[in-house]
Amino acid sequence: MRRPRSLRAQLTYFFAGSVLGTTLLYGVLVTVVLATSEYFQHAENPSLWLHEGIFDEALQALGAIVFSMPIAVVGSIVMGGALARKALAPLREARDRVRAARASELDLCLPDRGTGDEWDTLAGTLNELLSDARASLVRIRSFTSDAAHELRTPLTIIMGETEVSLRRDRTPEEYRRTLAIVLDETRQLSLLVDALLQLARADAGTQVITLEPVELHALARQSLQRTEQLLAAQSRSLTLELTGDPTQVRGNPVLLSHVLDNLLSNACRYARERIRLELEATDTGVRVTVGDDGKGVDAGFEARLFQRFARADASRQGEGTGLGLAVSRTIAEAHGGTLDYSRVDGESRFILRLPKPEVSDGPPLPAEHASADMSTA
Repeated sequence: MRRPRSLRAQLTYFFAGSVLGTTLLYGVLVTVVLATSEYFQHAENPSLWLHEGIFDEALQALGAIVFSMPIAVVGSIVMGGALARKALAPLREARDRVRAARASELDLCLPDRGTGDEWDTLAGTLNELLSDARASLVRIRSFTSDAAHELRTPLTIIMGETEVSLRRDRTPEEYRRTLAIVLDETRQLSLLVDALLQLARADAGTQVITLEPVELHALARQSLQRTEQLLAAQSRSLTLELTGDPTQVRGNPVLLSHVLDNLLSNACRYARERIRLELEATDTGVRVTVGDDGKGVDAGFEARLFQRFARADASRQGEGTGLGLAVSRTIAEAHGGTLDYSRVDGESRFILRLPKPEVSDGPPLPAEHASADMSTA
């Protein structure tokens, strides 16, 4: 089996062949010119035939070229090899760095010589790709660690309560208490698994998402109705207000409903008396504000508000899984929008911004009018 030539050998042979080909072509041209010149000289002056041959100079030039050819061959190979080695130096350095790098860490950065040539362009592109891969690896590790921690806590409680109950016979009341604890923890597990599933779908939605015309005001009203039912089940009383006109966006209605439900659920957790949901059309799209009159987010926690599994309650004993806001922001970004938090005039505001749909994206808005809905649940 024929062994493939290395890139360095190919460049060397290419350089040597180019030099030799150019030298031979130059030599042939010189010989032809000399021979032609001598021919015409002898044709004009026949006496020259008595003193010298017709192609003496041309033959001398051809002999010199043939004599120097071995030197040219060796020199072109040596020079070609040296130039090829210098040109391939970045590749050798990249190879050494790849060998030293650890795949588990992706701690790899290809050399950038700052010359702006093709290699620097390739190295820069690959370094950006490696940087994105490192960031993804860090996020996956953090997510896996947090998910394992969140899943382990309720499982540990369920196992502990069950083992303690089985050590001896218990009274019916004790069994009921144990089953109630197991049921609560199982519900928490179910919520967590559902949130993780939504998060995975939202992450996938950043690449593949089916968009369709969505009437956002109707969607918001349905979310408010679900919130009212939830508050009624909890025997809580809050004033819920919806303002704004029918507004159409391009999006996935299921995912956008999930965002509104998350924001309203979060507002219900902290609101004292009132929750406000406002839709407003802007020059660039639609702004949805969910505000509540709660105490707001602590300044120290605000930077981590949208991080996965982040909770203001450091003991992680409060309601929620710490994934709702992270899921909502991921869904917003999958729709080309944003989700932010601000504290204005004593009100905590989560602001969802969605881009304006194209004119040809959907049918015109319905004639339905809704300026303000207010209810108390």
